[in-house]
Amino acid sequence: MSGYPARGYWTATLVSVVATLVACGGGSPPELEDVGDQVVAVGSELVLQLRATDPDGDPIEYGFAADVPDIASRATLSRTPSGDGTFRWRPVAADVGLWHFDFTASDGDHTTTLPVVIEVRSAIGAETVPVFLEPLGTGTTLDLAVRDCLDLAILVQDQDSVAVTITQEEPVIEGSTLDQTGPFAASWRWCPTRAQIDAEDRYTLTLAADDGDNPRTIKNYLVVLRRPPPMNCPGDPPVITHTPMNVSQVVDLTIDAQISDDLGLKQPPLLYYATTAPANPPDLGAMTQVTMLLITGNMRSGTWAADVPNPAAGLSAGSSRTLYYVIVANDDDDPEGACDHETRSPPASAHQMTVTNPGGSGNLGLCATCSADIQCGDGDDYCVRVGQTNHCLRSCSGAGDCPAGYTCSAQPVTSVGGASGRQCVPSSGSCTMTTTCIDDFFEDNDSRTQAAGLPDLDPDTYQFVSCPLPDGSNDDEDWFPIVLTADATVTITLAGQSVSDLDLGLYDATGTRLASATGPTSNEMVSRCLTAGTYYVRVYAWGAGVRNEYSLTYARQNGSCASACVDDSREPDDDAASARAITYPVYTSTGNQICAGDDDWYRVLLFDNEQLIVDLTFNQASASQDLDVHLYNSAGTNLTPCSPQSPGTCQLNNGQSAASHERFTFTAPASCASLCTYYVVIRGWNNSQNAYDIRIEVP
Repeated sequence: MSGYPARGYWTATLVSVVATLVACGGGSPPELEDVGDQVVAVGSELVLQLRATDPDGDPIEYGFAADVPDIASRATLSRTPSGDGTFRWRPVAADVGLWHFDFTASDGDHTTTLPVVIEVRSAIGAETVPVFLEPLGTGTTLDLAVRDCLDLAILVQDQDSVAVTITQEEPVIEGSTLDQTGPFAASWRWCPTRAQIDAEDRYTLTLAADDGDNPRTIKNYLVVLRRPPPMNCPGDPPVITHTPMNVSQVVDLTIDAQISDDLGLKQPPLLYYATTAPANPPDLGAMTQVTMLLITGNMRSGTWAADVPNPAAGLSAGSSRTLYYVIVANDDDDPEGACDHETRSPPASAHQMTVTNPGGSGNLGLCATCSADIQCGDGDDYCVRVGQTNHCLRSCSGAGDCPAGYTCSAQPVTSVGGASGRQCVPSSGSCTMTTTCIDDFFEDNDSRTQAAGLPDLDPDTYQFVSCPLPDGSNDDEDWFPIVLTADATVTITLAGQSVSDLDLGLYDATGTRLASATGPTSNEMVSRCLTAGTYYVRVYAWGAGVRNEYSLTYARQNGSCASACVDDSREPDDDAASARAITYPVYTSTGNQICAGDDDWYRVLLFDNEQLIVDLTFNQASASQDLDVHLYNSAGTNLTPCSPQSPGTCQLNNGQSAASHERFTFTAPASCASLCTYYVVIRGWNNSQNAYDIRIEVP
């Protein structure tokens, strides 16, 4: 594994050194960049990048010392592939306070020491910490059949600040923009490209709010792209079995469903809810979205559930509210493309349930999810924001009042209802994360942008780790660059543990997916002949929230890729003058071929109000094989424009999706003067090449 230092960690006890130490040897000491004093919240991971240079070019080793008890067993310092040092520490509740660290850079003869003060604060129930009020829920859906872009309003509350800085953090969704519109407000906009639509249907937006005084507040938000369902996809759609039930309770609601699929679900199902009646059919983007959790079973057949705030919890005893909700599941019948199925329950409306407040208390225990104080224990046990969500805590007056794993807060915490008092808080700072995940030496590589600054992999077998995000909502992604100087067949093999389902993808330098493997296990492989250039390997999982160690094997065999595309024997048919004539009412043709920049044209005559149906059959394993249907009139005007320069003009649900197979329908207007000439044009997306069969029907 050339070019990589061995992975190692250096720890030490506190030493009284606050200046540069110069040994008796010659040369100059390393220069260590200042990182500034730091503030971190309990349960959040503090990551410091230590960068040092040595005037003599000597190799540098990093170290640290601190007055934090047991810091040697709870913090790590590793060397990155680029030779820097990465310090990681996730403080617990007992660490609240000011701590003094000495970070060192040594060339073997000289040691430079950088003193840093790190303040650990508890963000649990703190009124001074920024809180995201909008967007609501854990995510939203962009229905590409309805709109091309997603606009999100972002609103933050911070009671002791005059303004906060709102940013989006890595992994940044490429092409998205965030504009701060006020002291506590911002707007986020994203118009996904065809390459992004083809690559994935779920993207994680990570927002941060910083008041300059407290640790930043992080919100992970899942953006789901709902693509028009392709035609004639193989396999069967998921089956959702669920019966709505009215309930009388104070605690939050748990809605579950039995969901199965013959080949397995692609991702965890989603539940959308609202307390006002949605449109018919519902606009999922206007409802609050939450990701369902697997309770029993597996991705092929299991029980999935989601917690929803009780809309009647804040009402008087005997009062009721109606909850509306939709359950959506997607399968993975086409691992290489987007020819998958989506099932909604109910298909075109929303489930309804009546929720009644019976009065009394919910008596929920420590760290149970909640939305109101009345749901928790006794009258002085509160529902408090812990991380991104609300959880029940327990009142206390000292350390002896709390069970193992919890600490009595040093100061009163504020509940979601505005009550205040000391509470037993989780020592880890989180109700969802119980263990610290130690990531691998290749971090930070959570996005293609981050990976672009890292050394490329050499052919070899590597040991890596997939870690959950701090809030347990998902796993972080791992991206790895590979560079080819000549044509070669690249084979990537992933071998992970069964604790989660890891998937594998291969992308070009622009982020276009070239190949993927998304089977139901963590053992995947992709292989592709690639021309010279930079490419990226992506390892990822959705909704697992667990640590998964895996090996990644990169093999490369030099050799020329496939020869140039050979067109079919029906050429020339590249324009209106040479368009193929069709037969009526049905025309079929098999064994056709689209090469880069070479369209196939078909001449069709239609009477007023006559319908045209085009079925295009082809298998798409990557974006480089994507074919679309266009329609031109006799004047040469493209009635269905669609191009990489203007992807928003593509009719994703009518002949121009990013998946295998296309169906296109058109009805001739009544202004044709009885008979009009049209041209059906088959075109490769962005110079894509593929073989296809076609059926043109004029019923």
